Amino acid sequence: MKSYLKLFAVVVGLIGFYASPALAGGTLTMTKSDGEVVKVSMNKLMAMPTTEIYTSTPWTDGVQKFKGVPFDALFEAYGISSEIVRVSALNDYNVMVPASVLREDGAILAYHLNDAEMSIREKGPFWVIFPYDADVRFQTDTYWSYSVWQVKSVDEEN
Repeated sequence: MKSYLKLFAVVVGLIGFYASPALAGGTLTMTKSDGEVVKVSMNKLMAMPTTEIYTSTPWTDGVQKFKGVPFDALFEAYGISSEIVRVSALNDYNVMVPASVLREDGAILAYHLNDAEMSIREKGPFWVIFPYDADVRFQTDTYWSYSVWQVKSVDEEN
């Protein structure tokens, strides 16, 4: 009987772990170069100007619809002005990205995949997406490395 209770507790815990970020909507943390930490809720992100990108990726099957905030709008709204930003994932993967690449190459911080919020299991709550099908230059190891999923933070680097 005790082993069934332990199993039940583990299952409930896993369901809560995978479901709660999608239900909570996620929060993006941004640290500015002066040390100020800004937390941006899903609701705030969804209230910003949005862009939809229809593209295939190496991690999905066929063309998908991604919706999110263009990085130029995100950086403008929150005063991110460094030349380099560090994009970090929930699993602590992080990559240094020239801010100009995110701004000028049409990248979005996606929060919807095919009109639904992304759970952690679905690479959410946030995913850096480029219009991969629009130009072969986006189909390179460099851009793949910039395409962080399960994004938790975007931080200015000095």
